[in-house]
Amino acid sequence: MILLALGVGKSIEDRLAAAGMPQLGSGDLSPAQLAPLLFAFAFPLGLALCAWAALGPRDRTGIPRPALAVLAVLAVTAPVLVPIVLGRELIPYQFGAGGIIITLGALAVFRAIGRLRRGLSPALATAADLATLGLLCLAAAAWNLCGAAAMPSFLLMPERLAQLGSLPFAIGQMKAVLVLLALGWVLLAAAAMLAASRLGNDRSGD
Repeated sequence: MILLALGVGKSIEDRLAAAGMPQLGSGDLSPAQLAPLLFAFAFPLGLALCAWAALGPRDRTGIPRPALAVLAVLAVTAPVLVPIVLGRELIPYQFGAGGIIITLGALAVFRAIGRLRRGLSPALATAADLATLGLLCLAAAAWNLCGAAAMPSFLLMPERLAQLGSLPFAIGQMKAVLVLLALGWVLLAAAAMLAASRLGNDRSGD
């Protein structure tokens, strides 16, 4: 599904550049819009299926499968559901509330990892350190993404962006967001692989 999304996206690149995306959630869909919609949803759907496979067969432990399915559907269909629920107008308090939630979530994770790290083996402590740095990068990316969308870059306010001539600054912020997101995911991947390897060795030793 991920490769399908990338292939479809490449094939309709010129059309997207000329006409943009269909109005998701508007209810006005035509056959010509199916390819852009497939591009929009195949990638997160592929990721959701990979996540589902990673969880493996479920027993009585972990989150119940129906709840996981609901969360996966919400993640995949967010581009349609969120504008329907929150509207398509630019409302600052919605972004402010999201920023507060992200900040509190990051602080809660850092505190929990700090407490958990005290009893870990050296390998797992290193994995926890990598995960913490990865989450820090993702939190910094969220902060810069907020600044790019609103103050001081104003990507969501094109008139203000043109008035201030802030496009170069906005491009720089978005490049920083890309680097932080990529680095964050690399660090999280390294943390997960190190922890999985260590736990696998512990189990084989038992």
